[in-house]
Amino acid sequence: MKKIIYIFIFMSLCAACSSVPKRPSLSQIQQFATQVISDLQARETAGTLSKEEQEEWKRLQEGMNSEEMLRLKKYSAQPINLEFPILVADANEWGYSFEEINDFLGLDLIVENPYCENEFKSYKVFQVLSDFVLADGCEVTSYDKCSTFHGRIFMFPKQGDELYFDNKILTPPSKFCSVYAGTYNYESKGGNSHTVPILLFLPKAIDREQLENIKKMREGMQKEQ
Repeated sequence: MKKIIYIFIFMSLCAACSSVPKRPSLSQIQQFATQVISDLQARETAGTLSKEEQEEWKRLQEGMNSEEMLRLKKYSAQPINLEFPILVADANEWGYSFEEINDFLGLDLIVENPYCENEFKSYKVFQVLSDFVLADGCEVTSYDKCSTFHGRIFMFPKQGDELYFDNKILTPPSKFCSVYAGTYNYESKGGNSHTVPILLFLPKAIDREQLENIKKMREGMQKEQ
């Protein structure tokens, strides 16, 4: 979702706002974006756009059909128009988060994650494989250590360049939660077959596209069983 803040930024048009000592409200930024679009449309009709402005204007219009923008339009509860990338770019310059912009515009693109689990707070790795690790759910004791006596096994896909090793404790970052995104079947060293949950750490406030992907994963796993 954050990619959109970098799309077709009118730096020269937004520069005037940077001299204002007090951060403008999102309503004021929206008015500015509306004025920019209105001015560009009027000057295009009048044929007074410079060559550089014509190129930026064309790029902005073409960007409305980009893959990223089309995804936003698909999941947005409100229409997304030409003002949007300018509003997002300028609001980002003033320190507004996309969550704040989402709430202000009523896009409903980011919602509370309904798949957050509270069964375990952390997980202890006991086997490291090529693409994932197997981990036990931790029961937190009074000494804040991981006890897995009554825990459960999870499959956790490896993340980027993070280093994994036996007994490493996996814990969701701040503002993230544990999500069970389907199931995984594996055979233990003893030859026994096991079905365990696929564990992911995902935001507590999640965008609708991610939410749909989780739903498809869970539904796909259920059909295979």
